[in-house]
Amino acid sequence: MAHKKNPYETRLRELEVTLEEERGISKARNTLLEANIKELDTIYEVLNEKLKSLRSKDERIKGFEAELVRANKLSALGELAGSIAHEIKNPLISIQGFAKRIRKTKDTVRINEYAKLIDEEAGRLTNVLAKLLNFSRMDEPKKERLELARLVDDTVLFMEHHLTRFKNVAVSVEKQKKPAYVDIDRIHIQQTLVNLMNNAAAAMPHGGTISIKSGIEDRRGYIAIRDEGEGIRPEILDKIFEPFFTTKPKGEGTGLGLSLSKRLVEANGGTIEIDTRPGEGSTFKLTFPLVP
Repeated sequence: MAHKKNPYETRLRELEVTLEEERGISKARNTLLEANIKELDTIYEVLNEKLKSLRSKDERIKGFEAELVRANKLSALGELAGSIAHEIKNPLISIQGFAKRIRKTKDTVRINEYAKLIDEEAGRLTNVLAKLLNFSRMDEPKKERLELARLVDDTVLFMEHHLTRFKNVAVSVEKQKKPAYVDIDRIHIQQTLVNLMNNAAAAMPHGGTISIKSGIEDRRGYIAIRDEGEGIRPEILDKIFEPFFTTKPKGEGTGLGLSLSKRLVEANGGTIEIDTRPGEGSTFKLTFPLVP
């Protein structure tokens, strides 16, 4: 008589086989996992070494950049020295000449004239040195809540007499009714406006109008200064904010005005932009974040 299989034994055998297979799969998984972990460790070590290498290269690049900055400063100082020397030379020669004339004359009228000319030439020297010091040692902004239209009015009043040395140059001021309050350093931005107004007047040798607008645009306060000159040539437009770059004849400018103005505006959280077309004049626009 054939032996009848016990269903429990069959089921137990199947479970044992399944368990053995699972053990084999688990062992294979563990082996694969260990291999993956080992591979990841190797990749981590490689990446870590590459990271160290990149950090080292970054430090070297920073070192090169620092050297480049120092070299650029030396180069800039060389250019500045030549420009400043020329700016200082002429007034000094004049001062020496007029001083000698004073010693040789007893004419009171002439002495007063020479003294006046010496004072004017000394003023030119002071102005050149002040620009140089402002460029090299710009103070941190001392910000206060100011209304742009009032700042423009104060600056135009200050410049009113100064602009009379330019022939047939007038100033037109236009402001919005709604006041634009910003947080800026009064001296910094007034200095910028003075620079831009001087440049605008110089750009119109045959006369014209400097148009100044202020108000709010795109949720920012702005001041726009426009001249009626010949505009700026496209090929030099990218250079106008570079230190020591100037389109003025040799001896009539150090090329620091626009560069300094850009630094002052940006130090106060603002921007300076230019819109110019040959034959149609130029507009310099300053913008600042509004404050309540």
